[in-house]
Amino acid sequence: MAWLSVLGIPAAVYVVSITALMFFLNKSPQNPLLLFGVGLLTSAIYIFHRASIESVEQMQHRHLLSLRHKKKLLLISGVLFILATVLLAIIEPLQVLLVFTSVAGVLIYGKELVTKPLRNYLYVKPFAVGAAIASFAWVLNDCSNVVWTLGVFILLCSADALICDLVDYEYDVASGCHTIASRYSRVVVWCIAGSLYLLAACSLQMPVGWLFLLLFPVPLLMQKSLRTSVDVRPLLVLLLAWSL
Repeated sequence: MAWLSVLGIPAAVYVVSITALMFFLNKSPQNPLLLFGVGLLTSAIYIFHRASIESVEQMQHRHLLSLRHKKKLLLISGVLFILATVLLAIIEPLQVLLVFTSVAGVLIYGKELVTKPLRNYLYVKPFAVGAAIASFAWVLNDCSNVVWTLGVFILLCSADALICDLVDYEYDVASGCHTIASRYSRVVVWCIAGSLYLLAACSLQMPVGWLFLLLFPVPLLMQKSLRTSVDVRPLLVLLLAWSL
């Protein structure tokens, strides 16, 4: 499971599912080639980000693997970036810009450039991740979903990012990144995430929103694989939405 995480597979499933849900809500036909390109690009970004982390005492197994195989992983990331660029260029040349904006985004998020990285801003971190993923999916759908829908998905993705920070809080603190998950109790984090889910469901007022709310407790029941359950949850929502 650690290697799946290092290679960004669960993260790719998450972003692909969010993108597919955007298409579904807009009643647009799914584009398998586009979704495959999205998965490749997400994995490339995730691998690049993880392979660039700093070494601290509080490291999980996936962090250690990323550092131990840094050169190989950066090579894999580069290959995936190229493949994603080619696929997106075949579908729509302008979408190639998403590759470069994604690279810029992960650098701004994780690296100290002009100012400290976004991940080091306590109340910005989860919403920066949520806004990036939702906006990415929105642009891939030619911005055809109403802005209100984009806002709903920002809330959902931000809540998921907040929950995932519960898994990383020891590493985040050790690396100088203080998050909402490290500042407050687990109960407070879950209450905030649940409130965001409730707000999103009420705002969307569509079956997909209520399905997200219905499946919100899934990670609570799978604490040992919390991050993976969060990453897979949008796929479960998508499958249920298709079956209705």
